[in-house]
Amino acid sequence: MNVYDAANDLGRAMRESQEYKRLAEAKKKLSADASAESMVKDFMQQKQELEIEQFSGKTPDKNKMEKVQKLYEVLSLNSAANDYVQAYIRFQLMINDISKTISDVVKEVVGE
Repeated sequence: MNVYDAANDLGRAMRESQEYKRLAEAKKKLSADASAESMVKDFMQQKQELEIEQFSGKTPDKNKMEKVQKLYEVLSLNSAANDYVQAYIRFQLMINDISKTISDVVKEVVGE
């Protein structure tokens, strides 16, 4: 089996997955609502900043955490925004699972 062919097959399989299709549809609906799209963008950016702090070993700022939580609560009231975030989370879980599989192979050969 050619690894590059398998990677291309994986890309096709990802595009055919329910996670991809749901995210693409949710993105289309979100794009139709500028307010919701802006809200999601702000939420995702602030959430990412918190995650970066956590991964770098810092204790996240309590005020930032509360702000992200409040943004999520407001965001969840908008169906287009909520659907997008939920679909994004499911898609990311799929990506994480695939990445773990690849990482496991790398660890076998590198020995980490």
